[in-house]
Amino acid sequence: MIHVSGSEVRVVVDGPADAPPVVLTSGLAGAVADWDAVTRLLVPAARVLRFDRPGTGGSTPSPEAPSARRETDVLDAVLDVAGAPAVLVGHSLAGLHVEACARLRPARVRGAVLVDPSLAPPGIGRPFDLGAVCASVLVRLGAAGPAASLAGGLLRLVGRPPAGIGAVEELAGYADLVAEVDALRGAHPLPDVPWLVLTAGGTLGGARSARRILTAHGAMADFAPHGMHRIVPGASHLVQLDDPAAVADAVRRCLARS
Repeated sequence: MIHVSGSEVRVVVDGPADAPPVVLTSGLAGAVADWDAVTRLLVPAARVLRFDRPGTGGSTPSPEAPSARRETDVLDAVLDVAGAPAVLVGHSLAGLHVEACARLRPARVRGAVLVDPSLAPPGIGRPFDLGAVCASVLVRLGAAGPAASLAGGLLRLVGRPPAGIGAVEELAGYADLVAEVDALRGAHPLPDVPWLVLTAGGTLGGARSARRILTAHGAMADFAPHGMHRIVPGASHLVQLDDPAAVADAVRRCLARS
């Protein structure tokens, strides 16, 4: 456990201490176990660190609301354990956390893999998200805990781990997070490191949906001097579960080129 942002954060470390570090961070309501297969493919060539964000999994809630700055502080603390620089791998919402950390702590990032990241193309500002609005109401009413318990029961029905109060708080702060990261882009360039964006090919939908997703992910790859965009055929949003080899291969590319 490490103490950061008023939370006791659970960190799981696999692999030899002298191997290059890789930090894996989950999307909304994700779990450390989501990365088991990826971790097995990377160890022992890499030292893999996984963690539960504040208020999720085995980590205690934080008195600080979720934000790009808070998540950068959390990643900073994990990187202290890792021994920076490290390759950062972020799924979905956590792709924005990885981008924020790379912009604010560029010397600590050796490369990045955004795994089917939340859609946040340049200039998006503060998007409207109905789920975030509903979650914000629950947080203001002090009902985030009961909502997390209810969501946890539903998630268990589909074989997913229960959601913590942190997941509700993260959803409530989603639009603000996107706006915060978008604002960082003008003042904080990305480091000159390998930067890969993976798109889940199984969730592209029809032509209009596919065009919207691919355009956004392509733009998010183009932020970096050496950005690359890859589609993972047939994978659902949980790419790390459906095709862990694709994620591990992207990490290896980062390690090889950095």
